Amino acid sequence: MADSLKTDVLIKPDMRAVLSRTHLAHDLHGFLLPVLEAISNAMDGIHARFDQDDEKAAREGEVKIRIKDPNEPSKILVSVTDNGVGLTDDNYSNFRTPFTGHKLKEKGRGFGRFIAFKVFARILYSSRSEFFAAETIRCFRFDINQDREFQFNDGSPDFEGPGMCVEYNQPLAEWHDLIRGMKPSEALDEIGAHFLPYFLYRWLPKITIQWGEGAAEDITSHFRNVFVEYDHGTFECSIDGVLETLNYSLARIPRSSRFKSHCLLFSAADRIVGSPRDLSTKLGVPSFVDENDARYIVIAIVRGDAFERRLNDARTSIDLAPKVVEDIVSKVSDVVQRKESVQIDKIKTEQSTQLNVALRENPILRLGLRGKTLKEYVAVKPNHWKAEEFISDLAIERYRATNDLTKQIVAAANNRDDYEKTIKDLVGRLDKEKKEALAEYVIHRKRILELVESARKYGVDEKRAPEDTIHDLVFRRFRDGANTGYFEHNLWLIDDALAFLPYVSSDRAMHGRGRKSGDKVADLIFYDDSLILGDADGSTITIVEFKRPSRNDYAFGDIKSDPVLQVIETLEKATAAGGISRTDGSHVSFTSVVRRFAFIVADIMPTFVQVLRKHDFRNDWNPKIWVRYRDNEEILIQAFGYETLVDLAKKRNQAFFSVLLDE
Repeated sequence: MADSLKTDVLIKPDMRAVLSRTHLAHDLHGFLLPVLEAISNAMDGIHARFDQDDEKAAREGEVKIRIKDPNEPSKILVSVTDNGVGLTDDNYSNFRTPFTGHKLKEKGRGFGRFIAFKVFARILYSSRSEFFAAETIRCFRFDINQDREFQFNDGSPDFEGPGMCVEYNQPLAEWHDLIRGMKPSEALDEIGAHFLPYFLYRWLPKITIQWGEGAAEDITSHFRNVFVEYDHGTFECSIDGVLETLNYSLARIPRSSRFKSHCLLFSAADRIVGSPRDLSTKLGVPSFVDENDARYIVIAIVRGDAFERRLNDARTSIDLAPKVVEDIVSKVSDVVQRKESVQIDKIKTEQSTQLNVALRENPILRLGLRGKTLKEYVAVKPNHWKAEEFISDLAIERYRATNDLTKQIVAAANNRDDYEKTIKDLVGRLDKEKKEALAEYVIHRKRILELVESARKYGVDEKRAPEDTIHDLVFRRFRDGANTGYFEHNLWLIDDALAFLPYVSSDRAMHGRGRKSGDKVADLIFYDDSLILGDADGSTITIVEFKRPSRNDYAFGDIKSDPVLQVIETLEKATAAGGISRTDGSHVSFTSVVRRFAFIVADIMPTFVQVLRKHDFRNDWNPKIWVRYRDNEEILIQAFGYETLVDLAKKRNQAFFSVLLDE
């Protein structure tokens, strides 16, 4: 029975086909990858020669890198020579066997010698190994494009004692331009960065590099005092549904052209794998400043068995889902923030200062804090946030708070006794005369809302009222705050806060007279001097632009059809004019405008939405209200429709309608 069994053997891998499917980044790291693999193999050989003794291997081991004619593609020759054990019989057998089990035990893949053919066409090996008194020399050209990959010669190594040298030349054409632009410092940094894990938690032999005819530079000494671990530990991360333990090491290094910002590096097989992950956004700044005003960055190295199992054969990437990478970046950032608490406190202090300025410019945004202190609010916000992000977030939170208040009023309406009691307590504090006046004013507000709603509807001629009709309901055209009392306008329709600004100009030119050619006239301009809000260092301009209801012919970038550009131009001209003439002949000066706001009231039609989107407006917190803070002009712009204007005004007045009008 056993004699009838048939057997067969595997056909060796087609390494050319494997290489064709292997991607190599077309950058300096990709070009030097064969050299980096040769250095790695050299360190394995040195470790073996010195009986796996790390200290002895580090003390007596040496790897020499030589780059001749470094910027001439037709002449360049790169060699890596070591004083390791050389190609012993076992090593040579492993060399001839792709993907050996021996290399897997050493955290390798047995693929490094093949990746060189993605860069160079000609590769030579020379080795001397010793076994007691016997000496074995192997010198050959290795070429996977030949049927017989090993072509031996009768030469001998040009170094003494055991060891190995690998030489690369005849680079492929696609690398020629990169070679012409290579710089010694960049190559040095690339090699040092690749073996950064060894500097932090392993050993390294003496590694030198000679560029052209220059003197050899000691890479190990160069980086040993730079790459110094100052913290290490572990954290857990879920990868493919399994909770894995990952190790991290942190190093502080001076900011340089190679390391410009805080970054996270993944390590597998004790090498840096893949591209750095920038931590600047998470940490808030690209670099920190020490007590001597010197800039430094934090490098985090993360490694673990999970990475070893997911390392590709070319050792160029680790198979990790984007969500896993994001989780690792977040957890490492948390570790760095704890270790760099002094630096993070500086960032948070600066953010608090910026936020305080923003709140002085717009006190109503304090509603967005929802009872938190500045410090508490800033503490939970991203470290990289600047004024724009804070303003946007507070504006959103303010409207959320307003919506929450509205929900509370609606909820309270289900328990009418408590609801009315709350408002009646407020009204009860007013004397009879003032109460009657208030009721009369509330009725007035209700009637105004009804008029605005009517103006938005089709009339008997099947036409809507022009925007001037609604404009006059809000504030009479061609008038200003000098000849219009508080109860003579309805600015509360837009925002109650506007009703209390000390000066308003409606559809008037800056010079206060009739409109001239070239004059830019806003529907409404509000001016607030610094004393009104107790702010001694600035003033506010608020612009309101009304558009014809149901208009749908807006165009991005056209000053005649782009409301956003119109309010910006009005702002610029108002600021440039330096002030505005009042109807009573006096002059209001725009001394130091630091708070700028604009409202665009127009039905949200398709062409208007297109314009808003192209101006990067957001409506994620309320689909009916679009918001954008423009950095260059330093202006916060809100756009909403007439329906929204009415709805918001109704909500703000609902409590008084209920108590005073029994609605």
